[in-house]
Amino acid sequence: MKKYIIHHINVIIIALRILITVAAIMAVLNIGMGLFALIKNDHGIARSFLAQTFKVPDFTINEEVGVAATFGVLYGALLIYLIYGIKHFYRCLVKIKAGKMFYNDQGEDFRKAGASIIIFAKTKYLLYCCTGVVVFFDITMFFKQILPFLGIYLAGKLLYLMAYMAEKGEFIQEENELTI
Repeated sequence: MKKYIIHHINVIIIALRILITVAAIMAVLNIGMGLFALIKNDHGIARSFLAQTFKVPDFTINEEVGVAATFGVLYGALLIYLIYGIKHFYRCLVKIKAGKMFYNDQGEDFRKAGASIIIFAKTKYLLYCCTGVVVFFDITMFFKQILPFLGIYLAGKLLYLMAYMAEKGEFIQEENELTI
């Protein structure tokens, strides 16, 4: 049974490593593309960068370069914040794999991970919807982003649930140690 659990934890740890790596690459690319468009002051670069995510109108917007720079830097910063939260979850799983099923501050680590994932989900949804609706008049962005938002948001809530379970487990473990 223990081998079975360790196998699943290993799979999750590998997936988290991949997620952290991909998020870091995406953060660097978004910040880099936003700043590159701003430095070059090139509407073509800004337009192609924004067209990857949004329905960009055929006409050129004067603030297109500024929108691309702002969006790229903000989304890159959000991804860096997501990495911060995922690292708390990663550390929890590594300690569990090492045999420490419950340890001090485990609930706090799960809570920090859950909170940062929820904040990422909400802020990403707002960033995408505000940019899409306000700048490009794309009302459908509210509906396009709702499923990714809910998936990430529910993952954060699941980590909050795990934080509660870890706190109860810590309490029970302390009680057992005092009883013996």
